[in-house]
Amino acid sequence: MIHARGVMLLATALIAGAALAGCSSSDDASTDVTPTASASMVGGMTECTEAAIKPSLESGLAKDVTLMSWDGLSCADGWAVVSATIGDGEHGAPTSFIYEAEGQFWIPKKQADVCGTVDYNTTPTVYPADASIPEALFEGGCLAG
Repeated sequence: MIHARGVMLLATALIAGAALAGCSSSDDASTDVTPTASASMVGGMTECTEAAIKPSLESGLAKDVTLMSWDGLSCADGWAVVSATIGDGEHGAPTSFIYEAEGQFWIPKKQADVCGTVDYNTTPTVYPADASIPEALFEGGCLAG
């Protein structure tokens, strides 16, 4: 009986250890990210795809505004920038939308909250030190539409 209990404890410890090892992070992981659309998992829960982000974009539009076209998607470090044309159906305007992955959801972000302090008079294309959006997405998310 003691032997069986020992085997059960050992098996439980091995399973717990394997589960924790799968959740750990490493500083050796590559952080080189190209801002392109991909179906890669972000944050371990959601995907950076049109199918995953589009419902959040459409639900955030004003009642009389429609998504006229989905023009592009760039992803980096748990963030996404969507280039789209929105309008009233007859007239449209190119617009950038910024999202941050939180678990299984894409949360819309405002440019004013994530782009940092941009000096439009002298150096508008320089990535601000206080920006929270990844630098790879700064131009498309903060300097366009």
